[in-house]
Amino acid sequence: MGIGSFISNSRRILKLATKPSRKELWMSAKISVLAMFLVGLLSFGIQYLMTVITHQW
Repeated sequence: MGIGSFISNSRRILKLATKPSRKELWMSAKISVLAMFLVGLLSFGIQYLMTVITHQW
């Protein structure tokens, strides 16, 4: 794969790409915030559990 074919493929992809609608953007933002919240909650739970377990040592 040479530089020419890479540029040609990149142009083709950029022509097909469209700007997301406001609804799609809002849905992506909500999913991202929910995922960050769940990961944070999971890590807090693991940290709390490990603190309780190792506190007795």
